Amino acid sequence: MTTRRLAFASLLAATALTGPAVAGTELSFNILFPQTHFAWPVFQAWAEDVAAATNGEVKITFPPQSVAPPPGIVDAVRNGVVDAGFVFNGFIGQQFPGTMLTQMPFIDLGNSEAMSVAFWESYAESFASVENVKGVQMVSGFHLGPTYLCSTTDTPITTRDDLKSRRVWALPGTIAETLKTMDLAITASPAVQLQELTSRNTVDAHLGVTMETIVAFGVAPYTKSCLDMSPALQSASFSIFFNQRTWDRMPAEHRAAIEKLSGSALAARLGAATDAADDAARAKLESMGVTFAPMDQGLLDAMRAASDGVAKSWSDAVQKAYGIDGMALIEATRARVAAASSN
Repeated sequence: MTTRRLAFASLLAATALTGPAVAGTELSFNILFPQTHFAWPVFQAWAEDVAAATNGEVKITFPPQSVAPPPGIVDAVRNGVVDAGFVFNGFIGQQFPGTMLTQMPFIDLGNSEAMSVAFWESYAESFASVENVKGVQMVSGFHLGPTYLCSTTDTPITTRDDLKSRRVWALPGTIAETLKTMDLAITASPAVQLQELTSRNTVDAHLGVTMETIVAFGVAPYTKSCLDMSPALQSASFSIFFNQRTWDRMPAEHRAAIEKLSGSALAARLGAATDAADDAARAKLESMGVTFAPMDQGLLDAMRAASDGVAKSWSDAVQKAYGIDGMALIEATRARVAAASSN
């Protein structure tokens, strides 16, 4: 081999060994909602911002549909099926109770942007350092809108006695546990089953889905009237996370860029999109003839009393696991949401 060829071969070998100064990174992010869901463009815009902030060196892509059923998303990310995603906290709340803080009863005042930011900031302050969700790195979270109590018959629900006469579908978790304490006849199941249950007249009332979900899941034609409840009994929260190995392999400047665009910033963006989607859905429901009325004070008081055990049980869990005064934290979070909602 000539001296020139030897030198060129040595240069190629050195380049292959060292590579570029910062290698490009492509990360897959799982969205468990269908592509028609309002969250998709928010996550896509976030991904574009991450690419811009890293000079195109981090590219976040999205599988066209969820790679796993909703309860299995954490395992899918932990096992590297995808690099990142989000999960409904109700699926992980028993093992990681800190994630359930803002799903405690009567916190949501109808401002999902405030709820989303409050969830992430409260979790980061109180639980991030003590609650190890093994195999993933938490980076943000968000809330869907408040849930409503609705009738599927022409007779509105106005009192506790009215509710007692109904077959009620309830979202599992806080809502189902509260209604069970009230000695109501309930069916608790995933929200995707609600359209079938209402269309077949298996239930004649429902509590646990948002305005947007009532429309998106095809429950609107079977919903005749709803009650406004403020604060709402519950709204659903979600945690956003990366695979820990993927996260640790990224250069520090890339992690910093993602953290800056995630956290409270991404929570606020998703919360604001939720508020807009719920407003549009409510307008559609009203145009279809669905009526809204304030909740009877006696019924609201009964729900508040029945929900006390849910909050106490959660408080006991975080006290035992982390030495945190859960009831004090719930009250502080209620105050935080109220302050943010009034701005």
